[in-house]
Amino acid sequence: MKEHLITRRNLLKATRNTGFVVLAAGIVDISLFKAWAADKKMLDEHTAKTLLLISRDIFPSKNISDDYYMIAIDSLDAKAASDESVKKSLVEGVESFDKAISGKYIKSSSRARKKLLKRMETDNLFGTIKGEMVNVFYNDKRVWDKVGYEGASYEKGGYYLRGFQDADWPIPSSEASPRLVGVN
Repeated sequence: MKEHLITRRNLLKATRNTGFVVLAAGIVDISLFKAWAADKKMLDEHTAKTLLLISRDIFPSKNISDDYYMIAIDSLDAKAASDESVKKSLVEGVESFDKAISGKYIKSSSRARKKLLKRMETDNLFGTIKGEMVNVFYNDKRVWDKVGYEGASYEKGGYYLRGFQDADWPIPSSEASPRLVGVN
């Protein structure tokens, strides 16, 4: 009986033309990465990808995949669908970022993008993306689960009885606080 040996090399050879990649976590369809950009109602693929990369550059996280960042881009796309001026603002904003970097923002090095973001902090597009990330992305419970945030504590009785005292607080040295005069 012939034994079939599956090696990493053989697996990669077999899958190179199928559009699938096998990762430790499972199978990922590479064609899906283009699908999210093509699935937008109002934003073209270049605009959507640029907005995604700007979002990642402003609020970087190694633990959060593009799928989660797309929450903010999908929200911007929905706003653009209901208001033509929003679409125009987003498209013109991406064009201004491309022009400022002398090419395509998405094809630039991370160093060049970082320098550009410092210069463009007062730009409308920067503010729009920042606002969308704060108000939509970080208010999404799926993102909370990903970063380990349990949500607001007030309606659950606060943090005091829900893990606050579980922390192994360091004991400060006697020099950490000044002595009070007249107190024994």
